[in-house]
Amino acid sequence: MKKKVLIFIILILITGVLFCILYSFPKVIDITYPAVEFRTGKASSAQKTTLHIKGTLHRPLFRKQVFHGLIRIEKYDYSKYQMSDIEFHPEISNGWGNMVYYDWKPSGFAFGSIWKTGDFDSVKILVNEPAGPDFGGSSTSDLQIIAPAHDYKSAANLSNSIF
Repeated sequence: MKKKVLIFIILILITGVLFCILYSFPKVIDITYPAVEFRTGKASSAQKTTLHIKGTLHRPLFRKQVFHGLIRIEKYDYSKYQMSDIEFHPEISNGWGNMVYYDWKPSGFAFGSIWKTGDFDSVKILVNEPAGPDFGGSSTSDLQIIAPAHDYKSAANLSNSIF
């Protein structure tokens, strides 16, 4: 009898461990934030915009977080493009991810680098310039989008705290 109970407990523990290792703990995200796009150190460059995040954030315990969905910035119309899944790398610059848009042709472009806190509680995007599919998103510059933010001061403060 004790042997059966022990085997049962071991099977329950193995099942629990496998569940924790394999399950991705998905969370549906549907957020709209006020955002500010600006160049570092240039308050006069600040422009208000809106950031829309819709999709599913997969948060496995022992693997990297992955966002599957769409991040849209009001200022940039990439509605005909899909967005590749964003894999957040905690070991690279405190959780870096890469925003890549593509269409079903052999074309696409890297919009920029993205960081988030929590489950998209706040977001920082360093935009590749020149931005857009015509340029391929050549290189990261000092242009960034911060959300949630209403003005340059709040955006700059949040930017410094995220990265």
